Amino acid sequence: MHTLLRVFTLGCAPLALAATLGGCAAPERLPEARYTLTERQVLPLGQRLSITYEGAEDSRCPDNARCIWPGQLAYRFTMRIGGVAQGFYLVQGRPGYMSPALRGSRIELDHLTPPPPRGMAGAGPTAYPVTFNMYAQ
Repeated sequence: MHTLLRVFTLGCAPLALAATLGGCAAPERLPEARYTLTERQVLPLGQRLSITYEGAEDSRCPDNARCIWPGQLAYRFTMRIGGVAQGFYLVQGRPGYMSPALRGSRIELDHLTPPPPRGMAGAGPTAYPVTFNMYAQ
């Protein structure tokens, strides 16, 4: 009996974040969709689940400069499950983001949306919108 209880408990442990959404039972899947957000925009995905697009970190080489490293454009997000916040990044050409709280879905940058053009050296930071897709597993 104790072994069965341990197996059941361990089976629920990986879903600790999802447990806040309604216990260890298999929650309803999130819909597959394409989203475009602007900086600081919040995307509600359920009663207690939301994703906030915090902004972009652009270390790409400016158009009017010579660089040894091409840099990258990383989009910063915060996922909130009830009172718990978890940050993550999406970068073009890298794997997307998965979490138990996403109920088996993954988030990836939209490969059909080209990244915004690089800025010029000395120019102030610009705000970049982001387009991403949510896929069910």
